[in-house]
Amino acid sequence: MSSSSRKFGLFRNAMKTTVHPSGATIFQERDEGHSMFAIKRGRVAVMVGGTTVDVLGEEELFGEMALLDHATRTATVVTLEETELVEIDKTEFYILVRQNPHFALQLMQLLSERLRRADALYRAPEDA
Repeated sequence: MSSSSRKFGLFRNAMKTTVHPSGATIFQERDEGHSMFAIKRGRVAVMVGGTTVDVLGEEELFGEMALLDHATRTATVVTLEETELVEIDKTEFYILVRQNPHFALQLMQLLSERLRRADALYRAPEDA
């Protein structure tokens, strides 16, 4: 999956945003999650067990799993620079999926990519 297919331009013109300084924790592993986030500008590190597993930038999403499976957060997300985020709650998420089928397809592709990457990390120690 190319990096361009990870970009969700749908949120580029969002007006309701919050700005977080560099080093801010957006959420932590095992937190309750009731929303997902789109990055309007800036970068975040996605960490599992204190190890950075991904760095996300402008027009990328994170936190979507909490909306889909109603479980706790599986990662900690920290800003790497001043970062402007669009927060999408469950109601807004379902409206987006209904009104924009391409968004739903793009989200499924993103989840598939992340699952494959996690699977590869999980398998790596056995293959070494």
